[in-house]
Amino acid sequence: MNIPPTKIVLLAIAFTAIAVPKSRCEWSVWTSAHMITAEELASSGALAPVAIPTKLSNFRYPYLQQDGSVIFIANDHLKPTNKEGRAGIFKIENNDWVTTLTSAGEGLANAEGKVACVIGLKVCGGRAVFNVSLDNGVFGIALWENGQTMLLASSNGPEGFLDFGYPDISEDMVVFSAEAKGSGSSLYAIDLHSAERRVVAIVPNGTPIPHTEGVTFRGFAASQFADGADVVFRAYSEDYNMANIPASGYSGAFRSKAFSKDLPQKIADTTTQIPGAATGQTFSYHLESAIPEAGYTVIVNKTSKLKGVYLASPEGKIEVIADTNTAIPDLFAGPFTWFNKWVSNCAPWVLFLGGTKDYLGLFALNIESHELFLLADSRMKFDGKRISGAEISNSAKVGDKVALMLEFSDGSSGVYVATFGKGLAMQKAPADRKLSMTLPAAAVTGSVPHQGIN
Repeated sequence: MNIPPTKIVLLAIAFTAIAVPKSRCEWSVWTSAHMITAEELASSGALAPVAIPTKLSNFRYPYLQQDGSVIFIANDHLKPTNKEGRAGIFKIENNDWVTTLTSAGEGLANAEGKVACVIGLKVCGGRAVFNVSLDNGVFGIALWENGQTMLLASSNGPEGFLDFGYPDISEDMVVFSAEAKGSGSSLYAIDLHSAERRVVAIVPNGTPIPHTEGVTFRGFAASQFADGADVVFRAYSEDYNMANIPASGYSGAFRSKAFSKDLPQKIADTTTQIPGAATGQTFSYHLESAIPEAGYTVIVNKTSKLKGVYLASPEGKIEVIADTNTAIPDLFAGPFTWFNKWVSNCAPWVLFLGGTKDYLGLFALNIESHELFLLADSRMKFDGKRISGAEISNSAKVGDKVALMLEFSDGSSGVYVATFGKGLAMQKAPADRKLSMTLPAAAVTGSVPHQGIN
Protein backbone atom coordinates (compact mmCIF):
# COMPACT_ATOMS: atom_id res chain seq x y z
CA MET A 1 0.00 0.00 0.00
CA ASN A 2 1.34 3.45 -0.91
CA ILE A 3 0.17 6.84 0.27
CA PRO A 4 0.45 9.59 -2.40
CA PRO A 5 3.80 11.42 -2.40
CA THR A 6 4.24 14.04 0.28
CA LYS A 7 7.12 15.94 1.74
CA ILE A 8 8.68 15.13 5.06
CA VAL A 9 9.09 18.17 7.28
CA LEU A 10 12.72 19.26 7.21
CA LEU A 11 14.41 21.05 10.09
CA ALA A 12 17.88 22.57 10.14
CA ILE A 13 18.82 22.71 13.81
CA ALA A 14 20.96 25.52 15.15
CA PHE A 15 23.39 24.51 17.85
CA THR A 16 23.57 26.69 20.91
CA ALA A 17 26.79 25.87 22.71
CA ILE A 18 26.65 25.53 26.50
CA ALA A 19 30.05 25.54 28.11
CA VAL A 20 31.02 22.98 30.74
CA PRO A 21 34.01 22.55 32.99
CA LYS A 22 36.40 19.69 32.29
CA SER A 23 35.58 17.58 35.33
CA ARG A 24 32.13 16.18 34.61
CA CYS A 25 31.68 14.65 38.04
CA GLU A 26 31.75 18.21 39.47
CA TRP A 27 29.18 19.70 37.10
CA SER A 28 26.40 21.54 38.86
CA VAL A 29 25.72 24.42 36.46
CA TRP A 30 26.08 24.83 32.72
CA THR A 31 26.50 28.39 31.54
CA SER A 32 26.23 29.50 27.95
CA ALA A 33 29.23 30.48 25.87
CA HIS A 34 26.71 31.95 23.43
CA MET A 35 22.93 31.91 23.80
CA ILE A 36 20.17 33.50 21.75
CA THR A 37 16.44 33.62 22.32
CA ALA A 38 14.00 31.19 20.76
CA GLU A 39 12.65 33.98 18.55
CA GLU A 40 16.13 34.88 17.30
CA LEU A 41 16.90 31.25 16.67
CA ALA A 42 13.71 30.74 14.66
CA SER A 43 14.08 33.97 12.67
CA SER A 44 17.72 33.20 11.83
CA GLY A 45 16.56 30.63 9.29
CA ALA A 46 18.42 27.82 11.01
CA LEU A 47 15.05 26.37 12.02
CA ALA A 48 13.17 26.09 8.74
CA PRO A 49 10.37 23.51 8.67
CA VAL A 50 8.71 22.84 5.34
CA ALA A 51 5.14 22.35 6.57
CA ILE A 52 3.37 20.23 3.96
CA PRO A 53 0.40 18.29 5.38
CA THR A 54 0.23 14.50 5.25
CA LYS A 55 -2.55 12.04 5.98
CA LEU A 56 -0.65 10.80 9.01
CA SER A 57 -0.90 11.75 12.68
CA ASN A 58 0.23 10.67 16.14
CA PHE A 59 3.85 10.05 15.12
CA ARG A 60 6.06 7.85 17.32
CA TYR A 61 9.50 6.21 17.25
CA PRO A 62 11.18 7.91 14.26
CA TYR A 63 14.22 6.00 12.92
CA LEU A 64 16.55 7.55 10.36
CA GLN A 65 18.24 5.18 7.89
CA GLN A 66 21.54 5.34 6.03
CA ASP A 67 19.68 5.96 2.75
CA GLY A 68 17.99 9.03 4.25
CA SER A 69 14.57 7.43 4.69
CA VAL A 70 12.68 7.57 7.98
CA ILE A 71 10.65 4.70 9.45
CA PHE A 72 8.11 5.41 12.20
CA ILE A 73 4.78 4.40 13.77
CA ALA A 74 1.80 6.65 13.06
CA ASN A 75 -1.93 6.59 12.39
CA ASP A 76 -3.51 7.14 9.01
CA HIS A 77 -6.83 8.92 8.50
CA LEU A 78 -8.99 6.36 6.73
CA LYS A 79 -11.63 6.55 9.47
CA PRO A 80 -14.14 9.43 9.79
CA THR A 81 -13.05 12.96 10.66
CA ASN A 82 -11.45 13.47 14.09
CA LYS A 83 -10.53 9.80 14.36
CA GLU A 84 -6.89 8.71 14.43
CA GLY A 85 -7.38 5.99 11.86
CA ARG A 86 -5.45 2.73 11.65
CA ALA A 87 -2.13 2.30 13.42
CA GLY A 88 0.72 1.32 11.14
CA ILE A 89 4.42 1.50 10.40
CA PHE A 90 5.38 3.87 7.61
CA LYS A 91 8.49 4.78 5.65
CA ILE A 92 9.23 8.14 4.02
CA GLU A 93 11.77 7.84 1.23
CA ASN A 94 14.22 10.46 0.00
CA ASN A 95 11.92 11.07 -2.97
CA ASP A 96 9.13 11.99 -0.53
CA TRP A 97 7.16 8.81 -1.24
CA VAL A 98 5.38 7.34 1.78
CA THR A 99 5.17 3.54 1.96
CA THR A 100 3.25 1.41 4.45
CA LEU A 101 5.36 -1.40 5.91
CA THR A 102 2.32 -2.81 7.68
CA SER A 103 -0.88 -1.48 9.22
CA ALA A 104 -4.12 -2.63 10.85
CA GLY A 105 -6.11 -4.87 8.56
CA GLU A 106 -3.15 -6.18 6.57
CA GLY A 107 -1.89 -9.75 6.63
CA LEU A 108 1.52 -11.26 7.38
CA ALA A 109 3.55 -13.47 5.08
CA ASN A 110 3.63 -16.49 7.39
CA ALA A 111 0.57 -16.23 9.64
CA GLU A 112 -3.20 -16.30 9.50
CA GLY A 113 -5.16 -13.31 10.78
CA LYS A 114 -4.84 -9.59 10.13
CA VAL A 115 -2.80 -6.98 11.98
CA ALA A 116 -4.77 -5.33 14.79
CA CYS A 117 -2.06 -3.33 16.61
CA VAL A 118 1.66 -2.51 16.30
CA ILE A 119 3.89 -1.09 19.07
CA GLY A 120 7.52 -1.04 20.19
CA LEU A 121 9.23 -0.33 16.85
CA LYS A 122 13.01 -0.75 16.44
CA VAL A 123 14.89 -0.35 13.16
CA CYS A 124 18.40 -1.27 12.00
CA GLY A 125 20.03 -1.84 8.64
CA GLY A 126 16.85 -1.63 6.61
CA ARG A 127 14.98 -4.10 8.84
CA ALA A 128 12.25 -3.29 11.36
CA VAL A 129 11.08 -5.33 14.36
CA PHE A 130 8.05 -4.64 16.52
CA ASN A 131 5.33 -6.16 18.69
CA VAL A 132 2.20 -7.12 16.77
CA SER A 133 -1.28 -8.28 17.75
CA LEU A 134 -3.55 -10.02 15.24
CA ASP A 135 -7.32 -10.01 15.04
CA ASN A 136 -7.43 -13.76 15.74
CA GLY A 137 -5.89 -13.32 19.20
CA VAL A 138 -2.33 -14.27 18.24
CA PHE A 139 0.45 -11.86 19.28
CA GLY A 140 4.21 -11.83 19.01
CA ILE A 141 7.36 -10.33 17.50
CA ALA A 142 7.26 -9.36 13.82
CA LEU A 143 10.04 -8.57 11.34
CA TRP A 144 9.83 -6.42 8.21
CA GLU A 145 12.51 -6.98 5.59
CA ASN A 146 12.69 -6.91 1.80
CA GLY A 147 9.13 -5.63 1.55
CA GLN A 148 7.65 -8.48 3.59
CA THR A 149 6.31 -8.68 7.17
CA MET A 150 6.42 -11.98 9.06
CA LEU A 151 6.18 -13.37 12.58
CA LEU A 152 9.48 -14.34 14.22
CA ALA A 153 7.95 -15.56 17.50
CA SER A 154 4.33 -15.84 18.53
CA SER A 155 1.93 -16.87 21.26
CA ASN A 156 0.86 -19.94 19.30
CA GLY A 157 4.41 -21.18 18.73
CA PRO A 158 6.07 -24.23 20.29
CA GLU A 159 7.60 -22.15 23.12
CA GLY A 160 4.17 -21.41 24.61
CA PHE A 161 4.82 -17.68 25.02
CA LEU A 162 2.32 -15.86 27.22
CA ASP A 163 3.78 -12.36 27.03
CA PHE A 164 6.46 -10.41 25.14
CA GLY A 165 8.64 -7.41 25.92
CA TYR A 166 9.68 -4.92 23.25
CA PRO A 167 12.26 -6.28 20.80
CA ASP A 168 15.49 -4.76 19.49
CA ILE A 169 17.53 -5.47 16.40
CA SER A 170 21.24 -5.08 15.66
CA GLU A 171 22.98 -6.36 12.55
CA ASP A 172 21.79 -9.97 12.29
CA MET A 173 20.19 -10.43 15.71
CA VAL A 174 16.80 -9.79 17.32
CA VAL A 175 16.53 -9.83 21.12
CA PHE A 176 13.48 -9.70 23.40
CA SER A 177 12.24 -10.83 26.79
CA ALA A 178 9.20 -13.06 27.09
CA GLU A 179 7.31 -15.21 29.54
CA ALA A 180 6.90 -18.85 28.53
CA LYS A 181 4.44 -21.36 29.92
CA GLY A 182 6.00 -23.30 32.79
CA SER A 183 9.40 -21.61 32.66
CA GLY A 184 8.81 -17.97 33.65
CA SER A 185 10.48 -14.95 32.05
CA SER A 186 13.69 -15.34 30.07
CA LEU A 187 15.77 -13.35 27.59
CA TYR A 188 15.64 -14.64 24.02
CA ALA A 189 17.52 -13.99 20.78
CA ILE A 190 17.08 -14.93 17.14
CA ASP A 191 19.99 -15.21 14.71
CA LEU A 192 18.67 -13.62 11.50
CA HIS A 193 21.66 -14.95 9.57
CA SER A 194 20.53 -18.49 10.34
CA ALA A 195 18.13 -20.11 7.90
CA GLU A 196 16.06 -21.57 10.76
CA ARG A 197 15.83 -18.32 12.72
CA ARG A 198 15.26 -20.36 15.84
CA VAL A 199 14.26 -18.67 19.12
CA VAL A 200 17.05 -19.28 21.68
CA ALA A 201 16.88 -18.58 25.43
CA ILE A 202 20.20 -16.77 25.95
CA VAL A 203 19.55 -15.87 29.62
CA PRO A 204 17.09 -18.48 30.90
CA ASN A 205 14.95 -17.83 33.94
CA GLY A 206 16.92 -18.86 37.02
CA THR A 207 20.39 -18.08 35.61
CA PRO A 208 22.74 -17.05 38.47
CA ILE A 209 23.35 -13.30 38.71
CA PRO A 210 27.12 -12.69 38.74
CA HIS A 211 28.77 -11.33 41.91
CA THR A 212 25.77 -12.22 44.10
CA GLU A 213 25.19 -15.01 46.57
CA GLY A 214 22.46 -17.32 45.30
CA VAL A 215 20.46 -14.60 43.50
CA THR A 216 19.06 -15.52 40.08
CA PHE A 217 17.43 -13.77 37.13
CA ARG A 218 13.65 -14.04 37.54
CA GLY A 219 12.27 -10.97 35.76
CA PHE A 220 13.23 -8.81 32.80
CA ALA A 221 12.31 -5.24 31.93
CA ALA A 222 10.00 -4.45 29.01
CA SER A 223 12.76 -3.16 26.71
CA GLN A 224 16.08 -4.86 25.96
CA PHE A 225 18.76 -3.82 23.47
CA ALA A 226 21.17 -5.38 21.01
CA ASP A 227 24.68 -4.02 20.45
CA GLY A 228 26.39 -5.92 17.65
CA ALA A 229 26.82 -9.45 18.95
CA ASP A 230 26.07 -8.32 22.53
CA VAL A 231 22.82 -7.91 24.41
CA VAL A 232 22.28 -5.25 27.08
CA PHE A 233 19.35 -5.97 29.36
CA ARG A 234 17.73 -4.98 32.65
CA ALA A 235 16.75 -7.77 34.99
CA TYR A 236 15.44 -8.40 38.50
CA SER A 237 15.56 -10.93 41.29
CA GLU A 238 12.44 -12.76 42.38
CA ASP A 239 11.82 -10.44 45.33
CA TYR A 240 12.33 -7.17 43.44
CA ASN A 241 9.52 -4.69 44.04
CA MET A 242 9.80 -1.23 42.48
CA ALA A 243 6.55 -0.17 44.17
CA ASN A 244 8.65 0.42 47.29
CA ILE A 245 10.79 3.57 47.46
CA PRO A 246 13.57 2.69 47.57
CA ALA A 247 12.74 -0.54 45.77
CA SER A 248 13.33 -3.79 47.59
CA GLY A 249 15.20 -6.74 46.13
CA TYR A 250 17.86 -6.76 43.45
CA SER A 251 17.94 -5.19 39.97
CA GLY A 252 20.58 -4.18 37.48
CA ALA A 253 21.73 -3.65 33.91
CA PHE A 254 23.89 -6.33 32.31
CA ARG A 255 25.80 -7.10 29.11
CA SER A 256 26.06 -10.56 27.59
CA LYS A 257 27.39 -12.22 24.44
CA ALA A 258 24.17 -13.30 22.79
CA PHE A 259 24.96 -16.93 21.99
CA SER A 260 27.77 -17.53 24.47
CA LYS A 261 27.68 -19.78 27.52
CA ASP A 262 29.49 -17.12 29.59
CA LEU A 263 27.57 -15.48 32.42
CA PRO A 264 26.37 -11.89 31.84
CA GLN A 265 28.59 -9.05 33.04
CA LYS A 266 27.24 -6.33 35.34
CA ILE A 267 27.07 -2.73 34.09
CA ALA A 268 25.31 -1.27 37.14
CA ASP A 269 23.11 -2.69 39.89
CA THR A 270 21.56 -1.87 43.25
CA THR A 271 25.02 -1.93 44.86
CA THR A 272 26.62 0.54 42.41
CA GLN A 273 27.42 4.00 43.74
CA ILE A 274 25.74 6.78 41.72
CA PRO A 275 28.43 9.21 40.48
CA GLY A 276 28.02 12.73 41.79
CA ALA A 277 25.68 11.56 44.57
CA ALA A 278 26.22 11.28 48.31
CA THR A 279 28.29 8.30 49.41
CA GLY A 280 26.09 5.23 49.76
CA GLN A 281 23.46 6.43 47.28
CA THR A 282 23.18 3.63 44.73
CA PHE A 283 21.19 2.75 41.62
CA SER A 284 18.59 1.33 43.96
CA TYR A 285 15.22 2.48 42.61
CA HIS A 286 14.68 2.01 38.89
CA LEU A 287 16.77 1.85 35.74
CA GLU A 288 14.42 3.36 33.17
CA SER A 289 16.66 2.32 30.28
CA ALA A 290 20.14 1.10 29.39
CA ILE A 291 20.93 2.02 25.77
CA PRO A 292 24.11 0.47 24.31
CA GLU A 293 26.30 1.52 21.40
CA ALA A 294 29.82 0.32 20.58
CA GLY A 295 30.43 -0.88 24.14
CA TYR A 296 29.17 2.29 25.84
CA THR A 297 25.84 2.26 27.71
CA VAL A 298 23.68 5.27 28.55
CA ILE A 299 21.61 4.70 31.70
CA VAL A 300 18.54 6.69 32.76
CA ASN A 301 17.95 6.11 36.46
CA LYS A 302 15.71 7.50 39.18
CA THR A 303 15.83 7.14 42.93
CA SER A 304 13.72 8.74 45.63
CA LYS A 305 16.19 11.65 45.83
CA LEU A 306 17.92 11.83 42.46
CA LYS A 307 17.16 11.34 38.76
CA GLY A 308 19.83 11.35 36.11
CA VAL A 309 21.36 10.26 32.81
CA TYR A 310 24.71 8.44 33.06
CA LEU A 311 27.34 7.01 30.73
CA ALA A 312 29.03 3.66 31.43
CA SER A 313 32.26 3.00 29.51
CA PRO A 314 33.39 -0.43 28.29
CA GLU A 315 35.87 -0.40 31.20
CA GLY A 316 33.03 -0.01 33.70
CA LYS A 317 33.54 3.67 34.60
CA ILE A 318 30.23 5.51 35.10
CA GLU A 319 29.97 9.29 34.67
CA VAL A 320 27.18 11.85 34.97
CA ILE A 321 25.72 13.27 31.78
CA ALA A 322 23.07 15.30 33.64
CA ASP A 323 21.05 14.84 36.82
CA THR A 324 18.58 16.70 39.00
CA ASN A 325 21.44 18.67 40.56
CA THR A 326 22.25 20.10 37.10
CA ALA A 327 21.11 23.61 36.20
CA ILE A 328 21.22 25.74 33.04
CA PRO A 329 20.32 29.25 34.28
CA ASP A 330 19.85 30.71 30.78
CA LEU A 331 17.06 28.25 29.99
CA PHE A 332 15.13 27.51 33.18
CA ALA A 333 15.09 28.29 36.90
CA GLY A 334 16.71 25.81 39.28
CA PRO A 335 17.91 22.35 38.23
CA PHE A 336 16.43 19.70 35.95
CA THR A 337 13.52 17.85 37.56
CA TRP A 338 12.98 15.06 35.00
CA PHE A 339 14.54 13.15 32.13
CA ASN A 340 12.82 11.07 29.48
CA LYS A 341 13.65 7.36 29.57
CA TRP A 342 14.42 7.36 25.84
CA VAL A 343 17.88 8.58 24.95
CA SER A 344 19.92 8.31 21.78
CA ASN A 345 23.35 6.74 22.11
CA CYS A 346 25.33 7.52 18.95
CA ALA A 347 28.95 7.92 20.06
CA PRO A 348 30.49 10.36 20.51
CA TRP A 349 27.07 11.99 20.91
CA VAL A 350 24.38 11.36 23.51
CA LEU A 351 21.00 12.98 22.86
CA PHE A 352 18.54 13.28 25.74
CA LEU A 353 15.29 14.98 26.73
CA GLY A 354 15.08 16.78 30.04
CA GLY A 355 13.43 19.72 31.73
CA THR A 356 11.38 21.09 34.57
CA LYS A 357 7.66 21.57 35.20
CA ASP A 358 7.52 24.47 32.74
CA TYR A 359 10.36 23.63 30.35
CA LEU A 360 11.58 20.81 28.13
CA GLY A 361 14.60 20.66 25.89
CA LEU A 362 16.37 18.26 23.57
CA PHE A 363 20.11 18.28 24.25
CA ALA A 364 23.19 16.74 22.62
CA LEU A 365 26.36 16.05 24.59
CA ASN A 366 29.68 15.36 22.90
CA ILE A 367 31.32 12.92 25.30
CA GLU A 368 34.78 13.56 23.83
CA SER A 369 34.85 17.37 23.95
CA HIS A 370 32.55 17.64 27.02
CA GLU A 371 30.40 20.23 25.26
CA LEU A 372 26.62 20.38 25.55
CA PHE A 373 24.34 21.74 22.83
CA LEU A 374 20.69 22.72 22.81
CA LEU A 375 18.87 21.34 19.76
CA ALA A 376 15.25 22.38 20.38
CA ASP A 377 13.12 23.38 23.34
CA SER A 378 9.68 24.46 24.49
CA ARG A 379 10.47 28.16 24.00
CA MET A 380 10.43 27.67 20.23
CA LYS A 381 7.36 28.11 18.00
CA PHE A 382 6.52 26.91 14.51
CA ASP A 383 3.62 28.56 12.67
CA GLY A 384 2.49 29.99 15.99
CA LYS A 385 2.52 26.58 17.70
CA ARG A 386 4.81 26.04 20.64
CA ILE A 387 6.70 22.76 21.09
CA SER A 388 5.04 20.81 23.91
CA GLY A 389 6.69 17.42 23.60
CA ALA A 390 9.40 15.49 21.78
CA GLU A 391 10.62 11.96 21.21
CA ILE A 392 13.78 10.39 19.84
CA SER A 393 14.81 6.83 19.11
CA ASN A 394 17.74 5.09 20.76
CA SER A 395 19.80 5.70 17.58
CA ALA A 396 18.49 8.99 16.23
CA LYS A 397 21.66 10.27 14.51
CA VAL A 398 22.94 8.96 11.18
CA GLY A 399 25.82 10.88 9.63
CA ASP A 400 25.02 14.59 10.02
CA LYS A 401 21.25 14.03 10.24
CA VAL A 402 18.97 13.52 13.24
CA ALA A 403 15.39 12.21 13.25
CA LEU A 404 12.98 13.39 15.93
CA MET A 405 9.28 13.69 16.64
CA LEU A 406 7.88 16.99 17.88
CA GLU A 407 4.47 17.59 19.45
CA PHE A 408 2.85 21.03 19.45
CA SER A 409 0.53 23.01 21.67
CA ASP A 410 -2.50 22.32 19.42
CA GLY A 411 -2.09 18.55 19.76
CA SER A 412 -0.52 18.03 16.34
CA SER A 413 2.81 16.26 15.80
CA GLY A 414 5.30 15.57 13.06
CA VAL A 415 8.46 13.70 12.15
CA TYR A 416 11.44 15.95 11.47
CA VAL A 417 14.84 15.35 9.92
CA ALA A 418 17.40 17.83 11.20
CA THR A 419 20.79 18.77 9.81
CA PHE A 420 23.20 18.18 12.66
CA GLY A 421 25.92 20.80 13.01
CA LYS A 422 24.49 23.73 11.07
CA GLY A 423 23.83 27.05 12.74
CA LEU A 424 25.68 28.99 15.38
CA ALA A 425 29.42 28.90 15.86
CA MET A 426 30.52 26.84 18.85
CA GLN A 427 32.47 28.35 21.71
CA LYS A 428 33.73 26.97 24.99
CA ALA A 429 34.17 28.88 28.23
CA PRO A 430 37.64 29.01 29.79
CA ALA A 431 38.43 25.75 31.56
CA ASP A 432 39.31 27.51 34.80
CA ARG A 433 36.00 29.38 35.06
CA LYS A 434 34.39 28.90 38.47
CA LEU A 435 30.78 27.73 38.36
CA SER A 436 28.47 27.53 41.34
CA MET A 437 24.82 27.84 42.18
CA THR A 438 22.68 27.51 45.28
CA LEU A 439 19.94 24.98 44.58
CA PRO A 440 16.46 25.22 46.12
CA ALA A 441 15.65 22.90 48.99
CA ALA A 442 13.37 20.77 46.81
CA ALA A 443 16.27 19.95 44.47
CA VAL A 444 18.47 18.88 47.37
CA THR A 445 15.85 16.66 49.00
CA GLY A 446 14.57 15.23 45.73
CA SER A 447 10.97 16.17 46.52
CA VAL A 448 10.30 17.66 43.06
CA PRO A 449 7.79 15.37 41.30
CA HIS A 450 8.79 13.54 38.11
CA GLN A 451 7.42 15.33 35.04
CA GLY A 452 8.82 13.08 32.31
CA ILE A 453 7.28 12.61 28.88
CA ASN A 454 6.72 8.87 28.53
